Amino acid sequence: MNGQWLMMLLVSLMTFQFLSFKALANPVHQGDPERGKTLAEVRCAVCHHLEHGVVKVGPGLKGIFNRPPSISGVPFERWDSHALDRWLLHPRKIKPNTRMIYPGLASERDRRDVIAYLRTLQ
Repeated sequence: MNGQWLMMLLVSLMTFQFLSFKALANPVHQGDPERGKTLAEVRCAVCHHLEHGVVKVGPGLKGIFNRPPSISGVPFERWDSHALDRWLLHPRKIKPNTRMIYPGLASERDRRDVIAYLRTLQ
């Protein structure tokens, strides 16, 4: 009986350690770039090139991560995770007179996933 209990305890500890390591290796806050790509293709690609740095209606998004904004009046020095999160939440609160008619992404998960995808566009 003690051997069985010890074996169950070891299996439980190993499972917990594995799951903890997996969670650290891929924290939720990093987002899912594959899901973000799908969202960006539906929500962003109407006005922005995703794979090119050229202007469509809005600027191309390739290489946007850590790039300085190409529009004036934006209070960010560069498009990092924090800046992109705020912008994607509600662009008109950041720049009231922006030509961008996009209402924003209310879902925190959607924003994290889109930002994770944008990070891959180098």
